[in-house]
Amino acid sequence: MPQPVTPKYLLEGAVYALEQCGLLLRDANLLYRSQSYASAVALAAFAREELGRWRILLALRKEVFGGTILTIEQIEDRCGDHVQKQSAGMLSLTTRTNLNSELGKLLTSKFDATPGSEEWKAFDAQIEKVNRQVAKRIPDDRHRRRMSALYVDPVPPDRWNRPREITQSIAAKFLQEAATDYSIQYWQHYTKPEYIKLDNPELFDAMTQWSDRPELPRPEHPSQ
Repeated sequence: MPQPVTPKYLLEGAVYALEQCGLLLRDANLLYRSQSYASAVALAAFAREELGRWRILLALRKEVFGGTILTIEQIEDRCGDHVQKQSAGMLSLTTRTNLNSELGKLLTSKFDATPGSEEWKAFDAQIEKVNRQVAKRIPDDRHRRRMSALYVDPVPPDRWNRPREITQSIAAKFLQEAATDYSIQYWQHYTKPEYIKLDNPELFDAMTQWSDRPELPRPEHPSQ
């Protein structure tokens, strides 16, 4: 009979996944500085998956504290889908919104409306709808970006995908967004766990009492 996993085991796995995210991003930046832009994007995409694994494992840990019994096989199943991990690792959509985009224009209009008014509520509902659409699309887009950064594949009707055609600006944007999301988790959950104390005091205690937890790579952002 499979042995149930413990909250301690899930916390260790979550932190090791966050550590691996930071290491992959560090190496992606080394590739970026060497002008290996496609390889940098591919590695950053894998880093995002590890960021997603970190969040999935924290969520599973919370389930175990709620009484759910989980096994290794169930963990592997929950962490096995590439797109699902990209989705779990996706954070802070609106903080990087182009003001000329549909979402950017809605945000600007909401700021001009009177808070609490019917107009304000209408804009809020539209923003939530667009956010859901974007959140659904982006993980697939990032997974495809990773594949296009790795493989030469036919693109109908008459051309080939060439990873080396990924430009510096595309790579810089991809790495910047990945580094931003890693930074959020790094600072709020690891180096400054007091930020989570009010919402999750149990996790705060577990993090601060883990005396030999690994050192994580500091967030690093690409420079053009």
